[in-house]
Amino acid sequence: RGIRGGRPVVFVHPKDLVVLGFEDGDQVDVVSEWHDGDRRAPGFRLVAYSVPRGTCAAYFPEANVLVPLDSVADESGTPTSKAVVVRLEARDQTVGDPVGSDDHPKR
Repeated sequence: RGIRGGRPVVFVHPKDLVVLGFEDGDQVDVVSEWHDGDRRAPGFRLVAYSVPRGTCAAYFPEANVLVPLDSVADESGTPTSKAVVVRLEARDQTVGDPVGSDDHPKR
């Protein structure tokens, strides 16, 4: 993937970065949304990458803090790490809609 300088990165489609008002390399906090409150992973670098539009990806265990403990698969009981709704926040400023939410524009 050509990532240098650390693993706290979030891969986002280049067109989504534009829509959300970000640029490749921007520093953000990744915030997950759950019924009991938000969880924050601070200081992640945005990386323009060919992921599906309206989604993002990050490395684990760096992004573990975003997964609610009670968010598990019905049958296996494993964490739902691939289905966590998040939003990206610039330092000291909220930008964009939650990625993965139903109200996020479909593209």
